[in-house]
Amino acid sequence: MGVSTMKHSMAIFLVLMATHALTGQATTVAVTANVVRTLVADQDRFGGCMAKLDKVLANSGLDCPGTWVSFSCSGTFTPKDIAYRMFDSAQMALALGKKVTVQVDDTRKHNGNCYAQRIDVFQ
Repeated sequence: MGVSTMKHSMAIFLVLMATHALTGQATTVAVTANVVRTLVADQDRFGGCMAKLDKVLANSGLDCPGTWVSFSCSGTFTPKDIAYRMFDSAQMALALGKKVTVQVDDTRKHNGNCYAQRIDVFQ
């Protein structure tokens, strides 16, 4: 095998390895929106609490249906006390008409709805 063929083979190998590494990572996207509704459900449905945003999540490149995000108040993806504080922030943003930025993870879902691992409320 010539030196140029080995270099070409190594380059292809590195590209394939990098592609494989990227596809295995979680997709987390920051979505800036308004909260238009909140929902409290039993612990077995929707992670216990959710917020509806005024943005379609799929438009941000996420594998999420519709506009709802779960804060996982059931404690599945985060401790319950932290989840309820995030949900409280969503309710406050709704009541005050403030925008939020929500970090949405489309690899963790409750009943098909994506998990919001962080929420920031704008001033």
